[in-house]
Amino acid sequence: MILKQIEREKQDFENKEIEVVPGLYFNQKDVIETSYFYINSRYKTGDIDVDGNKKYFFNIVRNPCKVFTKSIDFDTKNINTQTAGGGNTLTTWFFERDLKFWFKDKNYGHILNSIFNDLPIFGSAVVKMVKGEPKMVDLRNFIVDQSADDLDRANYIIEIHNFTPVEFRQTGKKLGWDNVDEVLKEFRESPQTHIKVYERYGEVEEENNEYRRIVIADIGKDQINERTGEVIKQKEGRLLSNHKVDRHPYWEFHAEKIPGRWLGVGVVEILRDPQIRFNELSNELARSTYYASIRTFQTRDEGVNINFNTDVVDGQVIHSEDPISQIDMSDRNLAFFNQEFQRWLQNRDENTFSYDVVQGERLPAGTPLGSARIAAAMAGSYFGQLQENVALSVKEFLYKTVIPNFLKENSNEHYIRLVGEDLDKVNQMIINQKSFEEVIKLALSRKSFPSKVQFDAIKAGITDQTKRLREKSVKISKDTYKNIKYKIDIIITGEQKDVNAMANDMVFILQAITSDPTLLTDPRKKKMLYKIMEARGLNPSDFEPEVEEQPQSILQQSLGKGAGGGVSRPTPVPMGATPERTL
Repeated sequence: MILKQIEREKQDFENKEIEVVPGLYFNQKDVIETSYFYINSRYKTGDIDVDGNKKYFFNIVRNPCKVFTKSIDFDTKNINTQTAGGGNTLTTWFFERDLKFWFKDKNYGHILNSIFNDLPIFGSAVVKMVKGEPKMVDLRNFIVDQSADDLDRANYIIEIHNFTPVEFRQTGKKLGWDNVDEVLKEFRESPQTHIKVYERYGEVEEENNEYRRIVIADIGKDQINERTGEVIKQKEGRLLSNHKVDRHPYWEFHAEKIPGRWLGVGVVEILRDPQIRFNELSNELARSTYYASIRTFQTRDEGVNINFNTDVVDGQVIHSEDPISQIDMSDRNLAFFNQEFQRWLQNRDENTFSYDVVQGERLPAGTPLGSARIAAAMAGSYFGQLQENVALSVKEFLYKTVIPNFLKENSNEHYIRLVGEDLDKVNQMIINQKSFEEVIKLALSRKSFPSKVQFDAIKAGITDQTKRLREKSVKISKDTYKNIKYKIDIIITGEQKDVNAMANDMVFILQAITSDPTLLTDPRKKKMLYKIMEARGLNPSDFEPEVEEQPQSILQQSLGKGAGGGVSRPTPVPMGATPERTL
């Protein structure tokens, strides 16, 4: 029975530990549950100790998780497309704009943010594609072969769904499940609060070891012998769907991966021991300060038997043969606690690269500037490597699933509205392409290429026709993207750039170009300038002139001259002579 097999796999996942290497054991469910407790500042054993005292949770994992997320984060705006060999630049440009509008409609920006939030907490994040829509998977309800290197090689993948009756009926109708009414009838006769449904991917022995997607409702109850208490017949559940599939619909992303286990290594798991020790120190210090705050007194006079808190009033005279002195309850181990706190905080920073300079905090007084730069560079390199690994997984996700769904949905005729900078860029590409096509047409008809003056006139006329509207709705014909040749590139450099520094760099580049216009014409200077721009995180194409200057004047000059007109040859000036100037 498939339900029995699923329950057996579920019990193994929850109760058994895998041995990564001899002596090193791992249980994925325990790590995920512990991460939930730690990120929410709670103890798994409760907030009250054996003596009835409150246990305080001094959280040191949240901030490193936020630093991790911020350091590797990128958005859909960083996903760019480039024209591959033999492709059309204009088509690729429309493809990229269309794709980014589609990203917004499908909420892919939110999906990326959820991935970056989950990675430092759990070590892994999973996205599921449901009819072309991306959905984040709750790892609490995700059961997978713990020792698998990746989901494609896992013996089984099980996702648990808990539905209300209304949700179950709607989902069953949408996905075409069988036995929906029967499941609802059995649910109403049971004490369950939700309908539990298992969705399993993997080989099935009863189906000739085929890789199948099986959806089954955990409904019904075992038949038990009332006299002996033995199970006569186990519940079989209700089969909702059973299909052969080529692959599961899940896509995995990992922070740091080690062989021998599927779940990645997250920040919370790395800081497990520092968090435990920090909590111990914090609670010991709390108890110590509690006792230190108590005021007690001592005397050898047995006749004094009063409580200074309740029996003594202000100004009262106490008769005693021996002096009454206060007992010293001060804690002399505060220096030890401070040293221990600093040691474990340093250990936290070393394990997660969450130094003060990365968190944006002011460095301690006396810290050399060189040390701060080295720490920032090392942290940047560490997070840069993690960001690159995640970006590669995102690119694979885009190539294999996201963009095929986009092409499928956008294969029909539709329109793109362009304004502002986008309109300027597409106008310039249209002008360049039409001018090139017109030149080729004239060259084929006249057996010669037009002169520069004629080319300028052609380009000016096309410019005047193209740039008349402030906004434009461009029609994308059916199957425009059918044979498109593109490459995906995720620009992740510059995410941690200082905005003010980039603005200063742009002002500097503008001043340099203004003072020396040959920076954009001299090949050697231009190459050096572009190298400087790229090193500072600036796009050199943004500084290229997009529109020919004064196209109307060029057109008028070209048309105003009669046929055979030309430019007079300048009169040479003899060596040593001073040319005459006319005012």
